[in-house]
Amino acid sequence: MGMREVSFISLNGYRGGAQLFPARSVLEFEKTPPRMDVKFPILGFLMEAEATGYDLKQRFQDPVGFFYRVSDGSIYPALKKLAHDGHVKLRTERHGRRARKVYAITPRGRAHFMRMLREPAQPLFVFDESQVKVYFADREPEIALEHLERSRRDDVARTAILAEMVAEMRRAGASPVRRMVLELGREIVDAKARALARLCAQLKREIQLKRRGTSRVKVARTAASGLR
Repeated sequence: MGMREVSFISLNGYRGGAQLFPARSVLEFEKTPPRMDVKFPILGFLMEAEATGYDLKQRFQDPVGFFYRVSDGSIYPALKKLAHDGHVKLRTERHGRRARKVYAITPRGRAHFMRMLREPAQPLFVFDESQVKVYFADREPEIALEHLERSRRDDVARTAILAEMVAEMRRAGASPVRRMVLELGREIVDAKARALARLCAQLKREIQLKRRGTSRVKVARTAASGLR
């Protein structure tokens, strides 16, 4: 079945395939937008100050971590490639018997970062396991409701965390641009939480209606069998 041909299964049963997206549009589901190269945020952090690999790991725990996740194992290969390309330089600092590698951005790296910064960002593409499970729980609406409720609770908690982070950034006099990124995230997550609350209430009503309808059918069948 093609991406634009979908099978719709309602609470009341199965309905055949339908052309949801009959014509090509901006919804190019066949193509997955490429993930942002981890070297870009690394260069961004190094634009502010030199850092060790460990320092960079910690920086990815900053507010940017709400919007971009990176595995620890991808940072050092990226640094090695950046050094090979002349975008960063490396020096070793010794503290007694211990040594640490410190990375600093080069003029070439700064120019490369600024070129990347001006490039249009990739369109938003959300990988949401919860929504995938809800999609396939169409014949088990109670399970779908559990996933929706769990997502709503998570989003409510995230909204509170982001709101506190925004308040802290205001108190600390942080960059208004960076603060606005978190404010946008808070607004999006809060809107999603409110939408999920509405959809959960809607699904609960539909489940209740289905149960009442099923009960009436059972009562009717029992009454009919008693008359025979």
